[in-house]
Amino acid sequence: MSSTPTDATVVEESPLRSRHLRAPRRARTRLDPFPRSTTARWMLRLAFSLPIALLVVLDQLGPPLTGSPNARLIETVAGIEWTRGDAQWLSSLYPHVTVLLASANPLGRLGLGLVAAIAAGFLLQKVCEIIAQRSIPRSTGTILVIALAANPLFAYFATENLAGFLALTFFALAIADLVRFVNWGNTESGFRAGLLLMLSVLSDPTGVLFATVAVLASPFLRHGRPPARGLRAANMLVIAFPSIGAFVTVSALSLLFFGTTAFDGLGAVLDGVPERATQLAASYSSPTGLLLAAPVLSAWLVAAIVRRPVAIPLSVVVFLLLNAAFLLGMIAPGSAGVTFTLLTILAIALIPAARTLRQNLLVDLVAVVQIAIAWTAALDRPIVVEWMTGIGSNVAALLG
Repeated sequence: MSSTPTDATVVEESPLRSRHLRAPRRARTRLDPFPRSTTARWMLRLAFSLPIALLVVLDQLGPPLTGSPNARLIETVAGIEWTRGDAQWLSSLYPHVTVLLASANPLGRLGLGLVAAIAAGFLLQKVCEIIAQRSIPRSTGTILVIALAANPLFAYFATENLAGFLALTFFALAIADLVRFVNWGNTESGFRAGLLLMLSVLSDPTGVLFATVAVLASPFLRHGRPPARGLRAANMLVIAFPSIGAFVTVSALSLLFFGTTAFDGLGAVLDGVPERATQLAASYSSPTGLLLAAPVLSAWLVAAIVRRPVAIPLSVVVFLLLNAAFLLGMIAPGSAGVTFTLLTILAIALIPAARTLRQNLLVDLVAVVQIAIAWTAALDRPIVVEWMTGIGSNVAALLG
């Protein structure tokens, strides 16, 4: 029996159907990474890392910036007696993650900066993922990423404060998993968030602040699971447990091997509180105080615009914790950008997307104001201005 032309056509066209007809592209879900392609994700991380890496290389053309956290980190690592016959040098390893990275780094401050550039790539890619997963409008997301990263505060933070920046990076990665855990009931993400917060705590003293903020923020998220008694407390325990466990373990080992506890240096910390309180009061009596509080006011505006008033007390608590961390000496001298960067990441992760065009336009306007706040705050910090001037001089010398 011979085939008809119609039969032949069917046989020939079937294997030539386009890919999207045979396997339709699956719609994006909230748990999908961004971008979904592994190659695209690495390319995005690389694109975010390269500008920071370029600034790090340009910074090497001139003398090192004195008084920065990285300069003190290099001094700390150089002062550790690795060849001692006893184990006393182990007591000098905190913050463990940063000190071990710095000690294994053969390139000095160049190596510290390149590690921070890699961390910046992961941080900003994860911020983009949060924006995509939460269906934040593209215009708002783009402006928020520009406000967060395209300013001297972020660049200085990354290139001159590796310990704090690593702690912030682990915090940002944890916040993304925290949203997946609480909002959408992904248990694996909850455990991962807890481990990332532990790494933040072991990277810098500000990691303790970041972990506390994450734990306190979790009850303010919308819960995807059915309401149950003790659910919020259980979520807080899941993400806090690894950090608490690490603290208890390190404290127990210090007591066992060195006869010291985490509270031995408390007297010295408290002795410095009056001086730091004077510095803080001086900041709030000048325009610097307004710049410090501006991100909080922006968070209030966005919360009011999207009708999420529960975010207002959280931003107040976070701001108070930041001030307490400064008083206790947890924020290293020479640091800059911690308040702005932390509050911007929290706003991206916690405040819901606008539901109407009017809300979207108003949120975009507030996000644009954030860009101005970041640049003004950078120009208000003498150490950031000194760093910018050094970079500019190096570029001018390079160009002849």
